[in-house]
Amino acid sequence: MLEIKSIRSREFHSYFEKLAPNYSKYRRRYQYFWRNITKYCNYYIQDENSVIEIGCGNGDSLAEVKGKEKVGIDFSSKMIEEAKKNHPEIEFHHMLAEEISLDKKYDVVLLTGVLGYFDNVLDVLNSIKKLCHSRTRIIISYYNHFWEPILRFGELFGIKKRSPRKNWLTRNDIANLLYLADFESFRTTRSLLIPINIPLLSYIFNRYFARLPFFNLMCVNKFINARPIFHQKEEDRKEYSTTVVIQA
Repeated sequence: MLEIKSIRSREFHSYFEKLAPNYSKYRRRYQYFWRNITKYCNYYIQDENSVIEIGCGNGDSLAEVKGKEKVGIDFSSKMIEEAKKNHPEIEFHHMLAEEISLDKKYDVVLLTGVLGYFDNVLDVLNSIKKLCHSRTRIIISYYNHFWEPILRFGELFGIKKRSPRKNWLTRNDIANLLYLADFESFRTTRSLLIPINIPLLSYIFNRYFARLPFFNLMCVNKFINARPIFHQKEEDRKEYSTTVVIQA
């Protein structure tokens, strides 16, 4: 049994425990939105890569990305039960993102839409560091803050399920937190102006208008790519020091 300390985290935990049995069905209603995220991730993932998703939910996103070895962790036991039942070929663990106990390095670490649920994002990023080797790619997806009132409006009419309020982080917020945890953000991307599939209209707006200035600022999905920064120990720097001798 995981020890979930804060009231806010317990509220989110209760929400996802109740959502778990019907989450696959709910997610299928918005597969156009989720497919945009997995398509982006797959652009950077190779078939031979090892992949871990932090906050994997019921495992549907992880099942749709490439990778030779895939692992998911989540703090909701009910979500992990659903994930194991629906995707037995993938390894899942009931675990807090702040207290990851896996002893393995991965090529890709995914955080898809989960940063806003964490009480302390820096603790999560520090925990993730142990999963990284020097060439690990971290892919973070998050919602554009511009869409917060639109999503809340959708909840009023039952278009979107009501959820506890999560933290809305800007690109600079995330980049600064990555820096404090010894990660370097090196690529940011926006996509998806219309997150539902409206024949022809969604294709035109998401394929062409989403790339244009101003329109690009209103895209719902935002992505940040990051990589770990490993500081060389003082004794290692001394061990590999070089002496240059110049003849008189």
